[in-house]
Amino acid sequence: MTEFTDEPDGYRGPAHITVEGHAPVIVDVELSGNFEPISGRFVWRGRVRELTRALGAETEVTAGTELTIATPEGSGVARVSGLDLWGSHMVDGVTRPPFPVMEDTEGLL
Repeated sequence: MTEFTDEPDGYRGPAHITVEGHAPVIVDVELSGNFEPISGRFVWRGRVRELTRALGAETEVTAGTELTIATPEGSGVARVSGLDLWGSHMVDGVTRPPFPVMEDTEGLL
C-alpha cells in the first residue's frame, strides 16, 4: 500500500527513480533520516522497491550505482548499498534528502 507521511524525517510512497542512461521509472520507496551527533550531519537511507522489475531484468543495478530519487517534496541522489532479502535496493543518501527535514537552526544540514 502506498502512503504519504507527514513526518519531518522521512517519506514513504511513490517516487521517480532515475538511473544513469535509463528513462525515469516510478516505484515505491521508504526513506528515513536522522541527525547523527557523532558525525555532526544529517544522514538518510532507505529502500527502493521493484526497481529491477520497473527497469527490466536486463538492467543490472549493483552496489555503488547512483540514482536520483524525486518525491513530491524534492529530489536527492543516493547510492545503492545492496539488496535486501526481497530484492529491494537499499540506498544511502549522498546529497540532501528528497523529503523535508527538521529545521536547521545551527547550519548543520
